[in-house]
Amino acid sequence: MRPTWTVLALLSLTSMMMTSTVASAAQPLDCASCRERCQNRSYPDNARPDLRSGGLVHRSPEARAAFEAGVSVDPGLGGTDARRAVDAYKQAVLIDGDNAPYRNHLAAALLATGLHQEAIYNLEKATALVPTEPKYIVNLGYAWHRAGDEQRALVWYMRALIMDPRDDRARLFAGHALVQLGMPDEATLEFRRVLLTDPDNAAARAALSRLGKPVPMLTSPPMLEDGPATTGARGSTIP
Repeated sequence: MRPTWTVLALLSLTSMMMTSTVASAAQPLDCASCRERCQNRSYPDNARPDLRSGGLVHRSPEARAAFEAGVSVDPGLGGTDARRAVDAYKQAVLIDGDNAPYRNHLAAALLATGLHQEAIYNLEKATALVPTEPKYIVNLGYAWHRAGDEQRALVWYMRALIMDPRDDRARLFAGHALVQLGMPDEATLEFRRVLLTDPDNAAARAALSRLGKPVPMLTSPPMLEDGPATTGARGSTIP
């Protein structure tokens, strides 16, 4: 009987934690240095919080108006004023504090203004309100990354993967965190696992390239002016 993805994720988590413990005992992590590297910057490939609005329900016209005012200026959604977005989202949360998407959007805007701990607080609220939503859990891990705590970020990413082993975003961010923690071999495994479910994932492919690891060939042949290329017997793409 083949192991399920959930079992594989649990085995992966156990392996990582054991490796991390041994590595830490042999050579303690420089946490201050890690915080200095991570604070106020994102992972590669323009990584950012997930602001997809699945599950969004407006329970008050006033809250909706405030939320939509925030969306209109939110840099994460094409706007240009993170501080105005924060103010608008805070007004929405003040009216409806039990709305997880409101808090998720507020947290992303707070991260854009450098208010990491306040962002973490709101994402903790969001995950408490909807504990089965991996998006909020991954965003919480990302907020901890921005606050400079990569180990805690990794814990949240792995928690999301236990809930949904096919969450490529959680696995990709876990790989980035492992790179930051000085664990390139473990990071390579996570990036390759992303490619198992999404062979053309550009971010995972770029991450492997940055680590100097072999990058599998694209499964989709490049598009030419006259249509798609054909694939040779050896798997090489030819016109």
